[in-house]
Amino acid sequence: MRRLLKFLKPQLFWLLLSSALMVLEISMDLMQPKLMSQIVDEGVTLSNQDAIRHYGVRMLIFAIIGLFAGFASSVCSSRAALSFGNDMRRSLFRHIQRLSFAETDKFTTGSLVTRLTRDITILQHGLIMITRMLFRTPIVLLGSIYLVMVTNPGISIPLLAAAPVLSAIVVWRIKITRPLYKQIQTRLDDVNIVMQENLTGIRVVKAFASEPHERERFDEANERLTETSVKTGKIMVALGPWLSFVQYLTVIAIVFISARDINRGLIKIGEVSAIINYATQVMMSLITLSTQIMHLTRAMVSSQRINEVFDTAPSITSGPIDEPPPDGSIEFRNVSFKYPAAAGDPVLRNIALSIRSGEHIAIMGSTGAGKTSLVNLLPRFYDPTEGEVFVGGMDVRKYSLDALRNSIGIVMQETRLFFGNIAENIRWGNENATDEEVEHAARIAGATKFIDQFPHGYETKIAQGGVTLSGGQKQRLSIARAILKKPKILILDDSTSAVDVITEAKIQSALRGEMEGMTVIKIAQRVSSVMDADRIVLIEDGIITGIGPHEELKRTSAAYRDICDSQDSLRGLNENES
Repeated sequence: MRRLLKFLKPQLFWLLLSSALMVLEISMDLMQPKLMSQIVDEGVTLSNQDAIRHYGVRMLIFAIIGLFAGFASSVCSSRAALSFGNDMRRSLFRHIQRLSFAETDKFTTGSLVTRLTRDITILQHGLIMITRMLFRTPIVLLGSIYLVMVTNPGISIPLLAAAPVLSAIVVWRIKITRPLYKQIQTRLDDVNIVMQENLTGIRVVKAFASEPHERERFDEANERLTETSVKTGKIMVALGPWLSFVQYLTVIAIVFISARDINRGLIKIGEVSAIINYATQVMMSLITLSTQIMHLTRAMVSSQRINEVFDTAPSITSGPIDEPPPDGSIEFRNVSFKYPAAAGDPVLRNIALSIRSGEHIAIMGSTGAGKTSLVNLLPRFYDPTEGEVFVGGMDVRKYSLDALRNSIGIVMQETRLFFGNIAENIRWGNENATDEEVEHAARIAGATKFIDQFPHGYETKIAQGGVTLSGGQKQRLSIARAILKKPKILILDDSTSAVDVITEAKIQSALRGEMEGMTVIKIAQRVSSVMDADRIVLIEDGIITGIGPHEELKRTSAAYRDICDSQDSLRGLNENES
């Protein structure tokens, strides 16, 4: 946990203040049994009302001081813990944002969510426990043992004999439960993964009537979590009575020894009462300490999980150049690419392609041919396994990630909108854009018609993921978002697949005028979507098999002719059916 201590430095004042107040509270508490013994021996036994009042008032004053000191100590420790968790959560989130897709895929989204939330919450509770109970318990323990020995050393023998027994039980319990706590967090990851997949894909689940299957998956993951939690709980609960048994035996032994000494006149009744109180505090402190150490062990497991994320260095890091590319020219030099930890052949093999600044390029190919993988190398979502990628005449690895990605606009294959209104989602392309610029981008993307139909227009709220919109509406808003960015390079990854041909043609026509001077890479399945491109790149099995304008490819590429003929045939069948 040492690495995480850096988040405690800003809270050092509150931690020290909490500790000082804690010492004051403990001092007041330790005085109570001693004062009570004086009330018994000097007041009750001798029928001295003045002594009873005197020591009673002192007990009340000490109790009030301890009350306020304990309250203030709790406030300070809670403030430190909450600020500690806030700083750590912010730092961890920013670190996760810097990770590449390869690292986030390794952890899985569900596990990262658990680490950002539950694991940090466990650490917060652990810090409160350390600054309050774990700090308090040893002082009470040692202070009580000292006061027992000062009062009557002979009576401390049962106490000193019981301490190693209780300590051995505590150590054994820690050894058994520590791996179980780690297993609990892993099981919780599994539950979160199943739940996240189910909720984000709820429409698919309902479309295939797969609710029973998904319930079974969730129940299995939840059952594994429950079994591990119950197993841990049984160990915690089962040892409690044994600890209490040792405590009661110790108190009984003290009573027997005290009774003998009372008969001999070696000790007073009030002192016996105080010793029993102190012995009880010692036993309870050991029991409480064992529970606290278990919670601390759980916090250590959470700290290890958080450190796993912090220890994961991003495989893709920023280059030294903060200036954006001077133009939108692109070159792939003998690029090969294979996804991290993936088996089989590379997704891309020896790709060599030059694209002039301002050129409009279309990429076609069968599903899984490597089209999206190729364009993902431009903003450095991944780096090539072999070869180099140049933008603006310079290797993309030399640009800072912000400079590079701010120059590239992307409409992804999987459309993603965020909770907020329509205008806020379009402004992701440029948060400082005026209302007129937002409306202009929406008009180019063919989105104004359906936006104007909403009662609140651009202020219409969008549910998380854009589930309240159709696929075509989400695509058009994504196009508007990319256009508003005014990038040097625009990537359209099958961005009009969810709209009809007529709407697509209107969008393409409007985009042509808006994208003048902009390098455009368009991935599409329809020949009608790519016919107007300056060049069409045909990719099959990760290899470029053809490149050229539409008419040229029809003459030179048998594969492209097959695509055109098959789509013409389908179009003819549809027309005959209609």
